[in-house]
Amino acid sequence: MSAASPPLIAVILPPREGFGPRRARGIGLTVRHHALGVPRHRTVVFGGYQPGPVFPDVTFRRVIAPYFFSGAADVRHILGLLPPLRALRPDLIEVHAAPVVAWWLRRVFPAIPVVLILHDDPAGTPGIRSAKQRQRIHDQLARIVTVSGWVRDRWLEGVTEGDRPPLLVPPCVDLASLPVIDANTPVSGRRTRLILFAGRLVPEKGVDQFIAGCAGALPFLPGWRAEIIGGAEHAVKSLDTPYVRLLHARADPAGIALMGYRDHPDVMHAMARAAIVVIPCLEPEPSGRLALEAMANGAAVICTEAGGIKEVTGSAAMYVNPGDPVAIATAIRSLAGDLHGLTPWSASGRERASLFDVKIIGRWLETVRERIIIEGPRNG
Repeated sequence: MSAASPPLIAVILPPREGFGPRRARGIGLTVRHHALGVPRHRTVVFGGYQPGPVFPDVTFRRVIAPYFFSGAADVRHILGLLPPLRALRPDLIEVHAAPVVAWWLRRVFPAIPVVLILHDDPAGTPGIRSAKQRQRIHDQLARIVTVSGWVRDRWLEGVTEGDRPPLLVPPCVDLASLPVIDANTPVSGRRTRLILFAGRLVPEKGVDQFIAGCAGALPFLPGWRAEIIGGAEHAVKSLDTPYVRLLHARADPAGIALMGYRDHPDVMHAMARAAIVVIPCLEPEPSGRLALEAMANGAAVICTEAGGIKEVTGSAAMYVNPGDPVAIATAIRSLAGDLHGLTPWSASGRERASLFDVKIIGRWLETVRERIIIEGPRNG
């Protein structure tokens, strides 16, 4: 990188991560926001096969795995990355949520700083579950970057951070691109009297707690309804698991609608209509991105505070203990029973979300990147 030229950033998605308007999830959306939030940097995103159109406003290159190798997805991804990265010669390589990929790219490109950006609990991520594995990667990569202080602390359990501790870049939301449906309408006005859950239909997300809480609250709230958006997987044709069938059995008698999987734009439109979004996770949420999107869209948020979620929501959400559907029902009745009282929660959430706008976090990320480039790769 010369003094006159902006940094060239190669951003590596996990092999199966979506990167398009209808298929992007948390990581893909974060990468796009990072590219848009730091326009001064030249960003090239590398990812696997995309079943639909990719984002048109970010440079994307598909990784073509060698046809002669039929091994693990990460290994195929690495082999497909080597030729284009050698040709690109970036100033920085950012690898999202793929520790094995980051480790090998650091070995192949020792003169380029390689960063691992963590979006989830390291203890549940292959390749970094143990402190020994984390220490090895920590000592070799230019930096570890985490989406929350909670993820950073989990990474450091049993790890000596040395002179290059993990850096934090929180989640962000593009306020300028939010749905316009009732975006500035008080909850007491035209906003739908809807209580919404959005996420994967798996036990740790507490979907059954949402159903039980709504079942306890809805009989006291005439005109209100509840919906669940999501599937067992982040896919249109999601599996009909025993847990999903259990949810149907409990939701149907309570009049709670299971809407199935929806792409991210549809979820955002639902949040723009909903008065209340409930995030009843039984396990810690690494980043709180879902709560951030709900607040940005003007919904009042009821959530648990384990993990990194409170780092995003601050005092702008109503908190309940995990696994307590009675508390969820009480919180719903408290909010929905007073429409005028809902409006301050909506306003507070929007104000809090504005702190995480893509332009603000983009400046944060720009500083982090340029610091890493100046530091350079690890020696040895």
